Amino acid sequence: MDAASVRRLRWVAAALALVVAGIHLLHPSHGGHALVVYASVGYLGDPRPLLFTLGGFALVFGVVLGANGFAGRRLYLAGILVVLPFFLGYAAWHTLLDHGAFWPYIEAHGTHDANPILVIFAHLRVERLALVSKLAELALLGCLVVLYRADQQR
Repeated sequence: MDAASVRRLRWVAAALALVVAGIHLLHPSHGGHALVVYASVGYLGDPRPLLFTLGGFALVFGVVLGANGFAGRRLYLAGILVVLPFFLGYAAWHTLLDHGAFWPYIEAHGTHDANPILVIFAHLRVERLALVSKLAELALLGCLVVLYRADQQR
């Protein structure tokens, strides 16, 4: 991969990272606002606002590092390690974790008997913001993997 292609792919990855970060930080019920609400009452009733906010800020921080010349394999790997849990966490939340039934104050939904792939697609069909988020995360993950591999070959 030539230097111009890497530079363009870095810009695409940065834009996708900001989209994913924005979705997670500004999510209407699981973003930073929800974390502030939970903090104001003194308990964390759902783990997602904390995880969404931390992950969103980590992506923004990664973009800032990349823009300041710190791009490289470590940054790409860190990005992968932030985005992969968003992507896999969504699937686990709606299947293995039964919508957070492990967490106090969250009731089980009982979808564990259904085909996990069908459950995930059913949720994505209804939750348009989640669908946009997962598509952006998948694209970002692909960009970061390609950048990691391209940096490894140089």
